[in-house]
Amino acid sequence: MIICRIHDMNLQSFDLNLLLAFESLMIERNVTRAAKRIGLSQPAMSNALSRLRRTFDDPLLVRSAEGMAPTAAAQSLIVPVRAAMAQLRAALEEKPAFDPTASKRTFHISASDHVEITLIAPLAAELLSQAPRVGLRLVRPRTLFQPPSAQALADSLDLAIGFFPDAPGLDASIHSEVLWEEKSVVLARKAHPRIKGKLTLRQFAAEQHAAVFYKTEGQGFIDALLEQKGLARRLAVIIPHFASIPFVVAASDLIATVPARTADHFSKQLKLQVLPAPISIPPFRMTMLWHERAEADPAHTWLRGLMLETALKALASHPQ
Repeated sequence: MIICRIHDMNLQSFDLNLLLAFESLMIERNVTRAAKRIGLSQPAMSNALSRLRRTFDDPLLVRSAEGMAPTAAAQSLIVPVRAAMAQLRAALEEKPAFDPTASKRTFHISASDHVEITLIAPLAAELLSQAPRVGLRLVRPRTLFQPPSAQALADSLDLAIGFFPDAPGLDASIHSEVLWEEKSVVLARKAHPRIKGKLTLRQFAAEQHAAVFYKTEGQGFIDALLEQKGLARRLAVIIPHFASIPFVVAASDLIATVPARTADHFSKQLKLQVLPAPISIPPFRMTMLWHERAEADPAHTWLRGLMLETALKALASHPQ
């Protein structure tokens, strides 16, 4: 086992700078960027990677379609290395203070319009109060349930916020925090000719639906659940935006299954019925993701704390 080899190694003969190089390589997954990150030349970083491979008798990083991918040995090694390096930095490095009132930084965030309505909207008020010159730039994710790649989080995004069911099993360089859990409900207009305050499973399947789908996604989870029960629904209107669905439902006899907080924001003004889903749908976890390279950034730490604080306030003011 590679971890046992570390324990057995004579530290007097081991160049501890190699661990700094290894940590940088695991974060960047690119020799040139890893070298730049810690102030080495590209040939020096290549040499460090060769020495690491000889030391641990393992390739550690191998080429893949998305760049350099860690081996199983590298994945197991990075955990104790990261912990040791974090302790050293805490002891040796004095982190510069972050002043939100003076910062002009713009943060780039991947989020759906549901996140914009439920989290970014109240966050905007907090930003104006605490950090009037800090900016947010929102970009749409390609899918609803698949997180961006580690490379995207490292290169172009500060945060990704969404329903990411596989977050615990993501790349070791991606950190995550659950902001809240959210159940699904069904919307129908109050004047719906067939739905009057309750909805059976068969009626749910028989009605025509409006639904949120992104281009790259196939069968929806609700369709899969219905298929297990020998049922199917007709998707009459498919939209890539949560905010449009309540308006479509309000103007038609279509029904829609949406996150409870979307329903909470639109049901009163659009005169909609909010009904329990007649099929067991597991709650979604609204999760915030960021890359390892931003973990110790004081500005990033401040933003993540503000996100969590805003989410907790939103939960208190709009309980499900």
